[in-house]
Amino acid sequence: MALGSFSLPLFPSRRPISTLRSPLLSPPLRFRLPLTTAIGPDGKFYPTPSDDDPPEAPEDSMHGVSKFQQIHRQAARARKQQEERAKNEQSIFLNAIADVEDSPDDPLLDDGQDDFFGEIDKAIALKRKEFVKQGLLKPNPKKATPPELEVIDELDPEEVIDMDEIRELTGLTEISAGGAESQEQSTQNKVKGEFSDLSSFHIDFDNFSKTRPRIVEPTFRMSLAELLDESKIVPISVYGDIDVEITGVQHDSRLVESGDLYVCCTGRTEKADDDMHVYLSEASKRGASAIVASKEVVDVGHNKALVIVDDTDAALPILSAIFYRHPSKNMSVIGITGSNGKTATSYLIKSLYEAMGLRTGMLSSVAYYIHGDNKMEDIEPPIATSDSHLVQKLMAKMLHNGTETLVMDASGSCDELVDFDIAVFTNLTQDHLDDFHNEDDDDEELKHRRNAIAELFTRMVDPERHRKVVNIDDPNAAFFISQGNLSVPVVTFAVENKKADVHPLKFELSLFETTVLVNTPKGILEISSGLLGRRSVYSILAAVAVGVAVGAPLEDIVKGVEEVDVVPGRCELIDEEQAYGVIVDHAHTPRSLSTLLDYVRELSPRRIITVFGCAGESDRGKRPMMTKIATDKSDITILTSDNPKNEDPLDILDDMLAGVGWSMQDYLKYGENDYYPPLPNGHRLFLHDIRSVAVRCAVAMGSCW
Repeated sequence: MALGSFSLPLFPSRRPISTLRSPLLSPPLRFRLPLTTAIGPDGKFYPTPSDDDPPEAPEDSMHGVSKFQQIHRQAARARKQQEERAKNEQSIFLNAIADVEDSPDDPLLDDGQDDFFGEIDKAIALKRKEFVKQGLLKPNPKKATPPELEVIDELDPEEVIDMDEIRELTGLTEISAGGAESQEQSTQNKVKGEFSDLSSFHIDFDNFSKTRPRIVEPTFRMSLAELLDESKIVPISVYGDIDVEITGVQHDSRLVESGDLYVCCTGRTEKADDDMHVYLSEASKRGASAIVASKEVVDVGHNKALVIVDDTDAALPILSAIFYRHPSKNMSVIGITGSNGKTATSYLIKSLYEAMGLRTGMLSSVAYYIHGDNKMEDIEPPIATSDSHLVQKLMAKMLHNGTETLVMDASGSCDELVDFDIAVFTNLTQDHLDDFHNEDDDDEELKHRRNAIAELFTRMVDPERHRKVVNIDDPNAAFFISQGNLSVPVVTFAVENKKADVHPLKFELSLFETTVLVNTPKGILEISSGLLGRRSVYSILAAVAVGVAVGAPLEDIVKGVEEVDVVPGRCELIDEEQAYGVIVDHAHTPRSLSTLLDYVRELSPRRIITVFGCAGESDRGKRPMMTKIATDKSDITILTSDNPKNEDPLDILDDMLAGVGWSMQDYLKYGENDYYPPLPNGHRLFLHDIRSVAVRCAVAMGSCW
């Protein structure tokens, strides 16, 4: 979404502080004996030291932690970071000195350079000798110096034969008057060509000095008999070798690898009634060792075993959890559920835990992270959030690579066998429901989602380990708090309800930052975040509430929240130092688009330019509604194409134009006259079926107006 030029008062920058406290009150004064007046011989008054005000006690910014404990904690953290850095950078250092020749037995006796660089060479030699003894490097003895070749004297310039002069004299070459200039130009072109490829080197300067640990794929092996026994699945029948070795579990025949157990599920593709039994032959050709099916199979191909069960869809998550050894039981898992704000809250909580020094992974609808900046690029979200098998596999990969905490979207149906430690509820609205459905259908869908969220909170039963974090501005909050064990600690947050454990004393919204003064049971925090909009305030409060629930230091809470500058596609500000503001948001429903434009209007811009499109092969009923909302709340609206799939983009645009009472024919007629009339409210509407053209048009309008 592109916004027009803005004339906005910028909020003054504030220095983040961890706590704000009330002024210290002095104890009541006791009765003092009268003191003699201190008059000097010169007649001047000299007060005694006892009359001076006692020094005020320094403010306790560490909440009862002694100075020694502070230094001890900082030293331990620095020592841990230094050890991790040395471990991570060891492979780089080994590669750098792998080709260095071994030095004499005592490098200090080597008559090398007696300067700064000579000392560096000696240090490297000592370190290499140490690595060779440890077996980390192979010996590389010093090679014999080859004999020096006799250097032939160079010819003097007058002794060099000028071939161009000879060709000219023999008539073989005609040298023009501009020959010298042409030769000079040729030389310049050659030099230019040698350096023209420099621009082809794309260096990521942001990550140039950063090193990432190598991500290792874990390996698992288990016999089919062991897998069936531990999963407690009672098969109807078993054919073939039940002791065959299984090296993986898969339900997509296209991804089957040699040694996998292929589970024939139904409804695992875009077509809900698709039966995966028809892909048995493909799985067999790819090397599946065994098959789990819900009906008899005539030809099992090269598979060594066939297991028949009642319900393969129910068996898949159980088999996956057993095969990958229940990875969620060995890490702390935070589940975030609700209608809105899950992704932003996930990013904030991940950053908060990393500020505490914990390796934290994330599974959200936007991205998957092993931990830190190690993003999984080979899997496109949001597949994992609805795939129980993939969730178990990814968690096992995270655990194998040192992940200690996982933050995940817990709104899918894949969470049955995930062992959650903290349940976070953001809100429950109708944003994800079809706005053109009748109220009975909406109520039924809301009830279904309410029960799905409640299932997460019913698992919060251990007061020592589990925690509930709930937004009490939502009318369903009391219902979710009552689920599970009532003895489990609950931390509440809210914007409107000041009785919440975590709530804002005040907050300020601008185009560039959100400043929140947060009240917590441990103190008051001032947070300046790059996340924009009123919805981001709720996400910030949710993250702070999680930090309070786990007893995180207040300075780590502030640091973790402020580290997140942007969440991709969530009210994302694009700042390239242009003279106008640009916000990108994933708003794809009438309600979410309306909420976004209301927030932007609160910033008091001179005008709003909105560019949006509707996806193909999806709900046609919301297309005219979104156009109506955009044209009502934007000064200029540009309709465009957005992933039409197999649908004609012009048909989609025709549906969208119906929101203002136009059709494609009407719009084309206006185009013939090169005049598009304003709408009844004075706003303007344009159309470009090529998305890049629509965006460039909006940028041009923002630059000129």
